[in-house]
Amino acid sequence: MFLSARRSLTLVVVGTIGTVTLAACGANDPASTPDDASAEGGQKIALLLPESQTTRYESFDRPLFEAKVAELCADCEVVYFNADQDEAKQQQQVETAITEGVSVMVLDPVNGASATSLVTSSQDAGIPVIAYDRFIEGADYYMSFDNETVGELQAQALVDALGDTGDILMLNGAPTDPNAAQFKQGAHNVLDASGLNILAEYDNPDWSPGNAQTYVTDQLSNFDPSTLAGVYAANDGQA
Repeated sequence: MFLSARRSLTLVVVGTIGTVTLAACGANDPASTPDDASAEGGQKIALLLPESQTTRYESFDRPLFEAKVAELCADCEVVYFNADQDEAKQQQQVETAITEGVSVMVLDPVNGASATSLVTSSQDAGIPVIAYDRFIEGADYYMSFDNETVGELQAQALVDALGDTGDILMLNGAPTDPNAAQFKQGAHNVLDASGLNILAEYDNPDWSPGNAQTYVTDQLSNFDPSTLAGVYAANDGQA
């Protein structure tokens, strides 16, 4: 009975994440929840996001997730954590969520490559883990965007705006974020086939807006600003 209830809640959360990802992309039609998904009230769902410097997490992901859970399971409680780009802090937050007796763990890791231990800890406590946005080896489910396509669309928008000539800079995401590599690959798929010339590119640790600003300022000293046609930025925070 307990396992069945937990599975039902997990399906509800999977449907919730589908809605959040579509809404964050600006889609008009919400994702449907699986037909057999219904959750008993009074259960806790942990939502663990990696950082708050990027606008989307606090302005879109969290409120959309909480609203959809409230719609699908009015008596369920979302236990929210933000790691502020700190792996140790996120580990402590996972331990806290386990202690609080959550039924499902939705985890967007600070570092997907090293988050397997967080998944193992949760699963050892009988808590299924949904890897959200960033892939984690061993998670029960993985929900994300088509990240390479996102990178292609971003780059195509730049090409459409600039045409096929001009010099640009590239601001990519954190090397520890698997999504960043996919955004970067998608962008290169388009940019390398265009007439735009990439003067320099930067893999930004922590996706830090401050790092991005410093890097671009430095590059404006290295290159003639009057020749710079544009900048590719992999997320809003760097733009």
